[in-house]
Amino acid sequence: MTDSNRTMTIDNALLKALRHTDQIKPATNVTFCLEQEARSLYRLHQRLLNTSNALSPEQAYLTLYDCLFRHVSTALLNQGYQITSQQPHQTLRRIVRQSAPDARVQQMIAQRHVLKKEAGTLQCKDAVETLTRLLNNYDIRDAQACQTLCLLPLQRIVGSSTKHSSV
Repeated sequence: MTDSNRTMTIDNALLKALRHTDQIKPATNVTFCLEQEARSLYRLHQRLLNTSNALSPEQAYLTLYDCLFRHVSTALLNQGYQITSQQPHQTLRRIVRQSAPDARVQQMIAQRHVLKKEAGTLQCKDAVETLTRLLNNYDIRDAQACQTLCLLPLQRIVGSSTKHSSV
């Protein structure tokens, strides 16, 4: 593990509540699952770094959201649990609310939904800032990628539209 990676611990009371609602279950074959998550993260990072096929801010946001999901899954596995198919994004929401206000987390998830389901454009600066903050809890490189690939292009768009509207 490098200095850029952080191990997050999920509160035991939250783990118990997530078990009660069948959103997580005891992990089977933890080593294999951790290796799968590591491979998934590697592929996602390769997608972010591919300069011959640069991602749009929207594609980068979706990729980095997937990275956050992998980081949370890894944290759960390290505590002996895995996410079930029972509302996985709500499970993510409940876990990351330890580090960010629920309204901001909901915006982040809603932005993902818009981009994934409606092929919209990245517009919610708060969602990107929340994703950046949450990624920073797990891997500083992912947080920096979110700033560079999502937040900076969004700020340029907002900045240029402000300049044009004030002219």
